Amino acid sequence: SERGLLHFDLRLPARSQKRGSLIEEMKKTCKACAPWRLGEDGDDCQLQSAYVFAGGTGVDVALYDLRMTVGSSTNQAVQRYRPRALQNKSSVAVSGIDLSRNKRELLISYESDQIYTFPIFPDASAAGPTMLDIEGSDSAGKTSDKPIPELCSYGGHLNRMTFLKQAKYAGPNDEYICTGSDSGHAWIYEKDSGAVVSFLKADNHTCNGIVPHPSLPYFITYGIDSTAKLWRAT
Repeated sequence: SERGLLHFDLRLPARSQKRGSLIEEMKKTCKACAPWRLGEDGDDCQLQSAYVFAGGTGVDVALYDLRMTVGSSTNQAVQRYRPRALQNKSSVAVSGIDLSRNKRELLISYESDQIYTFPIFPDASAAGPTMLDIEGSDSAGKTSDKPIPELCSYGGHLNRMTFLKQAKYAGPNDEYICTGSDSGHAWIYEKDSGAVVSFLKADNHTCNGIVPHPSLPYFITYGIDSTAKLWRAT
């Protein structure tokens, strides 16, 4: 939102909703966010938390603790993520954020740039990050000095004409990364090699993204056209 990261209570009418951004440093714009949940995607025991990944106009994406209220002396950012190549670049903005199923990796798509993957907590155990990892980083005050750099980058697609382009993990074990392009094509990359395994004409104007099915070999593409398209991987 142009007013930052907002909270809506579905039990309340529009006029009774809280005003103002939940994150002080993103009070002017928040273009993408992803809540942190405990447990892998699809688990019945997944639990909500007070943490959210968010990014806007600028290079950094951060994991924020929403319990730290706006105006508090405590930093809301627990950890930051920044591509090495974009350290001093101001002409980019975040257009999409996704988390891997095991919560070990963060996927970020940038306007006017590429897609990057990041380790959420590089020192986490083999079982994946836990609340102890997050709270340990939070209490240690490691937030702003050393943003975590990327693992890999994926390019070739065009992300300049619209700000809606998402990037998503796909496959039962997140073997693929998919996104749209200004050319109207859907791009699907093999995550480990970076190779383009599918290049599909998905829209007559701009393909803004792909929504993969969580377990079946189907996905939906959407864009400027008045119809979305259902595909089956073969």
